[in-house]
Amino acid sequence: MITVPTTQPEPDIAPIDLADLPSMPMAAMSIVRICDDPEVGLEDLSAAVSMDPALSAQILRLANSVAYRRGDEITSIDRATMQLGIKVVKLTALGFVVSTNLSDRLDVAPHLESQTWHQCLVEAVACRELAALAGVRATSEAFLSGLFDGLGRILGLVARPASYGELISTQPWPDADAERACLGMSSTELVRGALSTWGVPALYSEVLAWTEVGQVEFGSSEVDRLAAVLTVARHATRQVFGDPGREDDGAEIALAALGLDATSVDTIANQLATHVADLASTLNLTLGEIPDYQALLDQARTQLISTSVQIAQEAQGQSERIHTLQAEHESLRHEATTDRLTGLANRASFDDSIARIVEDRQLGRTRSGALGLAMIDIDRFKVLNDTHGHLCGDHVLAAVGRRLAEVTRADEIIARYGGEEFVLIAPIVDDVRGLDSLAERFREAIADLRVEYNGVALAVTVSVGAIADPLVHPTDPVTTLLEAADELLYEAKSGGRNATRTRFVVGN
Repeated sequence: MITVPTTQPEPDIAPIDLADLPSMPMAAMSIVRICDDPEVGLEDLSAAVSMDPALSAQILRLANSVAYRRGDEITSIDRATMQLGIKVVKLTALGFVVSTNLSDRLDVAPHLESQTWHQCLVEAVACRELAALAGVRATSEAFLSGLFDGLGRILGLVARPASYGELISTQPWPDADAERACLGMSSTELVRGALSTWGVPALYSEVLAWTEVGQVEFGSSEVDRLAAVLTVARHATRQVFGDPGREDDGAEIALAALGLDATSVDTIANQLATHVADLASTLNLTLGEIPDYQALLDQARTQLISTSVQIAQEAQGQSERIHTLQAEHESLRHEATTDRLTGLANRASFDDSIARIVEDRQLGRTRSGALGLAMIDIDRFKVLNDTHGHLCGDHVLAAVGRRLAEVTRADEIIARYGGEEFVLIAPIVDDVRGLDSLAERFREAIADLRVEYNGVALAVTVSVGAIADPLVHPTDPVTTLLEAADELLYEAKSGGRNATRTRFVVGN
C-alpha cells in the first residue's frame, strides 16, 4: 500500500491509498521522461505521443489551432511536435491525459465536476499569465503548477466523492484541517503523492509543498519564483470566483517578490475567458458557458467592499458599545472612590492608596525620603452645625474640600477621612522644613478662604497634624502613621486651633 504521511490526521480517517487512484498512461509517462531529458529529440517525442491515439488527435488539433498554425494544415505528429515545441507538447500531453483519466473516474454531480475543473483551469491559466507578466521564463512549468494544484481537489472527488463532494459544495477551497478530517490528508498532500507515483518531476511537488506551509519570503530560485506565482494565482482565482480568501495567504508578499502589483490580477482577468475556453477544449472538458471574469472580479470586489463597510460599521458600533461600557465603568469606579459632598477621594480610596504606597516602599520601589501623612480637621465644626444647621455644615465641607484640592500637589493624595476630617498622603518628604511647609500650606489655604452662607460670612479654619517617617514600620505601618498624625492633630487643637504640629522621624 502506498500512502503519504499526513500532519495531525483524524484518528478515525484513514489516509487515501494512492494505489487506488488512476494510473498515468504509458504514453504520458514516456513524454514526461523524454521532456526532462536535456538530450531529447523531436523524433523521440513524436514516437511517445503516437502511442496514444486520443492524445495524438489533441496534439494535431492544437497544432492546427489559430494560435499555432503556420501555413498549410498539419497532418503528422512529427510536424505537430516541431510546430508546437517540446514544452507545449509536454504541457498538453500531461494536461490532456490526466484530465481525461480523472474525468472518467469522477462520479459526482455534473455541476460540481464542472465547477471544480473550472476553478482548476482558471488557476492554471492565471499561473501562466502571471509568470509571463513577471518575466518568469518557466511559463509552462507555472501552468502545470497551477493545474496540479487544482487537481488535488479533483483527486479528492475521485477518491471520496460523497464526503469530499459535500465538503467542497459548501467550502470550494477548504482549509487543510477540514480536508484532513475528510480525506486523511490535505488535497496538496494527495496530489503530491499522486505526482510522485506517476513519475512527474519533483519540481512540481516542491512548488506545492513550498506554498502549503505559507512562506513569508520568496527567493530567486526556480522553485521560489514558481511558488510566488502559484500563491498569487490561488488568490486571484478565489477573487474571480467571489471568495476573497484569507488575509494571510501571502499574496501581497508574493506580488512584491515578483515585482507586480494588485492591478496584475485585472490584467489577467481580461484575458481569462479566451484562454480558459481554449484550454477546456484542448483538454476535452465541458465547462458550460464561460463567464466574464472581469465582471466576476468586479462583483467580488464590490461584495468585499460592501462586507468591509458592514464590518467597519459593526466595528464602529462595537467600539461605541465598548466606549459606553468603559464610560459606565469609569462612572461607577469614580462613584465608588469619590466622596459625593466634597468631590475628594473617599475613605476606601485612601485605604487603597496608602496600602499601595507602603507596599512600594517595603519592596524598594520608592526612592529615599520619608512618607508623609497629615490629618486635617475643621475647627469648631460642631458649633457651626449647631448654629447654622447641617445644610450650612455641608456647604462648608464642600468649600473646604474644593480649596484643599486646589492646593494639593500632583504627587500628593487628599481624601475625606470622615465627618469634618481630611487626610493627606505625601509619598516623599525630604526633611523637617518640607513637612512644616506642607502643613502650613493647607492651614493657610483654609484660613484665607472666604465662605458665605445665606449672606453670612463664616470664619473657617483647620488644625493640622503631620508626620513623616522614612522607615515605615513593618508591623501595621498605616495604623502607626495614622495614630501618630492624629496625636499631632490633637496637640494642634489643644494649642488653640488654626495651628499645625509636625514630627519628622529620623531614621537610624
